[in-house]
Amino acid sequence: MAGWEDVIPVSEREIYDKAGFGKSARWDGRPALVIVDALWSFIGHKAVDVLTAIEEYPTACGKSGWDGLEKIAVALDSFRSASLPVVHVCADGSLRDIYGATARTRDPVSLDDPEAFEIPGMIAPLSGEPIVKKTKASGFFRTPLDILLRRANVDTVLLAGCTTSGCIRATAVDAHSLGFETILLEDAVWDRSSFSHAVSLFELSMKYASVATVDDAVAQISKHRKI
Repeated sequence: MAGWEDVIPVSEREIYDKAGFGKSARWDGRPALVIVDALWSFIGHKAVDVLTAIEEYPTACGKSGWDGLEKIAVALDSFRSASLPVVHVCADGSLRDIYGATARTRDPVSLDDPEAFEIPGMIAPLSGEPIVKKTKASGFFRTPLDILLRRANVDTVLLAGCTTSGCIRATAVDAHSLGFETILLEDAVWDRSSFSHAVSLFELSMKYASVATVDDAVAQISKHRKI
């Protein structure tokens, strides 16, 4: 699953399996789709390799971000059709000088670019879909995300966006710590490093979250649609 078979040695995977780590996703709760940092500055305006993408933004992930965007659009359509909560969590560049950036990059994205922290049109929030601004890696760190989800009676968080090893990882650990059933949409999260992506998915799935595809989620979400 998730391509980590080619990264994590069999002998090490056997350790986790023998110890009983890892579990299948539970779908019996009320889910919300939480999209983290799906912004131009973490994708880039062209579906190119990452070394080319970072010429535009040092944090861009290139083609993997574009692939993830397409999958997020599919997940969004499913959640919206079922009238289930969708939350967009975004890095707030305007507060970077006060609180610092979400990651320790040598050359931060220029705040003079008005599009850098915008959500791409293909997954743009609809009226009524909340946008939560964050200043650090986790979408829960000193934001109203926890309260917002609980007020919507959400107990299951499906995560999409980026980066798998950074803000997705931090948000997933906090979601688990706060008691949410946490599911990573493996084909709707991305990273600038395919190695970090695979390792992060493996480690998170062993301890704090479950991993599923967008197709898995769509099949489950369809059960919430009102007939």
